[in-house]
Amino acid sequence: MANGLVVFVLSGALAIVALAQTRQYSFVNRTLSWTDAQSYCRDVYSDLATIENIDDVYAVTNTTSHYIGKAWIGLYDDLINSWSWSLNQSSFYGEAETTFRNWDSSQPNNEGGQQYCVTLLGSGKWGDYNCGLSRDFVCYNGTVNGIASFVLVEDLKNWAAAQTYCREHYVDLASIRNQTENDRIAALRTGNSTAFVWIGLHREKLWSDSSDLQFQYWASRQPDNDNLNQTYVAANFGDSGLWSDEDESLILPFICYTTIPPNAEGFEIAGQNETSIILQWNKVNNNVSFILQFRGVDINITAPAEDIPVVVIFVNLTAGTKYTFTLLSVFKNAKSSGVSIITATAPQNTDSFRSSGQNETSITLQWNKVNNNVSFILQFNGSETNISAPAEDGPVNYTVSSLTAGTKYTFTLFSVFENIRSSGVIITAVTKHQQLQSSWTK
Repeated sequence: MANGLVVFVLSGALAIVALAQTRQYSFVNRTLSWTDAQSYCRDVYSDLATIENIDDVYAVTNTTSHYIGKAWIGLYDDLINSWSWSLNQSSFYGEAETTFRNWDSSQPNNEGGQQYCVTLLGSGKWGDYNCGLSRDFVCYNGTVNGIASFVLVEDLKNWAAAQTYCREHYVDLASIRNQTENDRIAALRTGNSTAFVWIGLHREKLWSDSSDLQFQYWASRQPDNDNLNQTYVAANFGDSGLWSDEDESLILPFICYTTIPPNAEGFEIAGQNETSIILQWNKVNNNVSFILQFRGVDINITAPAEDIPVVVIFVNLTAGTKYTFTLLSVFKNAKSSGVSIITATAPQNTDSFRSSGQNETSITLQWNKVNNNVSFILQFNGSETNISAPAEDGPVNYTVSSLTAGTKYTFTLFSVFENIRSSGVIITAVTKHQQLQSSWTK
């Protein structure tokens, strides 16, 4: 509808569900290559599984209780495009200078599966090596007259320790932007021209959805890149979900995830009366729909195409009754944790509201009690008085005093339940005129 309004004719208690993670995982029991599994997940879900902590591991392994083999996850190796320089200041690099490479033949090859850092070889070419090996290293020490300054540090350290040293004493591990700088760094090794030295190029495995690699859960002796052809990663359901790198030609079941959408903002009561409640919230985006849970019923609601609030009206409800509503955002069958509202319909107006007596300065009002949960507000002369219902059954009597004789007054009486007022009933009443006393003189 153009105005985003949906009307449901229902009556009123609810099942609340909640999800704590940001991803909802699904086990897909069909065997595909990693790249075909990636395409399937992106078409049907969000992507192949990204795993960022041990809770994600448990969530993945709990997707099935009947499978004990390996299944693809979203982690993979890219020996061409995954490299980056330790120095990440964009102003240091000119056009295409971040992508200058001087690999030796057959390099990089990730032999042994854990070669994530780069050394300058004796030939001046580059090779990928295990970052835990100890090497001398070259630091970048800023520019002198517009020319990059490099320092050879002859102190055997692993790549991470070398990076730390360069950042503490100079600027960073050396970045090599062109062949000229490559030759200058190679020439620094005057004492040992064949020494291998660390430079600042390094990499990590990549997640299919481009998330940062913050958590790893490898099985023993993994990854190993056996046969130099194990590019993709699988989780072993028979070994607590531990990871191994696998041959790219292998076909396996796989784990997809769907991004759990955020809860809708602005979920609120837009109005209510004795028999209806109006709910309102902001749409998330055009891809997120909603489920509204009410009295054990899941109601599917599509967001309006326009950027306007979603409005839902529940009618045929019971007056003076408390209701709970839970709103879930939905994206590709993944549900948000949900937000709940507890509210109530307005109570019924009391009946038999009348003036039961008056004199020159007071008016006594009377009306029938609604029930023990409903109190009242009496409104007159711009003021309001809160009145509790008596514990016993019978009419409520209330006297308004200190009035002016012979004056008409208007009284409005509201029933109140959970701080929600009824529509109110109105009466008028008049105080008695003041009687004049006569004196006779004989």
